[in-house]
Amino acid sequence: MKRRRSDLDVDLTPLIDVLFMLILFFVLTAAFVQGRLDVDLPEGKGQPLGDTPVVITVLADGSLLWAGEETDREALLVLARKAQEEERPLLLAGDSRTPYGLVASLLDGLRREGIDEIGLALGGEAPRP
Repeated sequence: MKRRRSDLDVDLTPLIDVLFMLILFFVLTAAFVQGRLDVDLPEGKGQPLGDTPVVITVLADGSLLWAGEETDREALLVLARKAQEEERPLLLAGDSRTPYGLVASLLDGLRREGIDEIGLALGGEAPRP
């Protein structure tokens, strides 16, 4: 007598579950990396801003970024004035290796444009945007 061979069913559900979890992990990891600042912030404590601020970054080499886009000082001052008119909060993130005079000069320029309320991004226990 011949034996009947039973059909083998392979359940792919666990494999699909693992693949979806890996995709979810990579998507979330990529989203967190995009909001990171590439500056070494000085240490300190501070209060978080309420709304999502526009980040002005002063890199170690003295170059300026407006919301992640490279810009020059004059264009940055115009953009900052427009942001203040729209009541958008501003946050200045200066690299700890940036000469103090560059950050002070930028703050002075912003003050001359009528911008007195600007947050300073700090490392340590202060939250990063």
